[in-house]
Amino acid sequence: MKARRAGERFVEVPADRLLAHLRGIGAAIAGKGGKLVEGRAGREVVFDLGAPHGRAMVRVYTSLAGGAQTARACGEDAVRVVVVAGTPEGTRPLEDSQKVLRTAPRAAEDRVGAFLARLTDTLRAAYRRALDVPACPDCGRAMARRTSAHGPFFGCSGYPACRATRRIP
Repeated sequence: MKARRAGERFVEVPADRLLAHLRGIGAAIAGKGGKLVEGRAGREVVFDLGAPHGRAMVRVYTSLAGGAQTARACGEDAVRVVVVAGTPEGTRPLEDSQKVLRTAPRAAEDRVGAFLARLTDTLRAAYRRALDVPACPDCGRAMARRTSAHGPFFGCSGYPACRATRRIP
């Protein structure tokens, strides 16, 4: 577990503010040809922010149980962000998930706003990576960054059905 930075501590994020913020980001993406899908994974509210090319999307696990008034308590305080690809078998992660701890500087005037700004920065970076996901030259699915003894490469997310690879320049 990562140690929290000095001067920061847990922020209780109201559900309506977190959901409104994520819906606003999704609406902006949808306005540029992308896609927003709000759903559930188990009890947790999940957002999929799809890139216009449809190969990859950013999945946001909110740490918010459906119907709850606030995100889960301290100790379970991370929003997770991961770039995934949709495949016929379901979604497959294209990279490791990132945790965005629900913390903010104690001196911040709007501590929830400080957390949401950090979350937005993480989502922007993840969305840029989703936009850059190449298509498999054989089947058109998303390619994931992989590493072997020979170095990094792109491999088809449809593996093992599709075994296409591509060098990373």
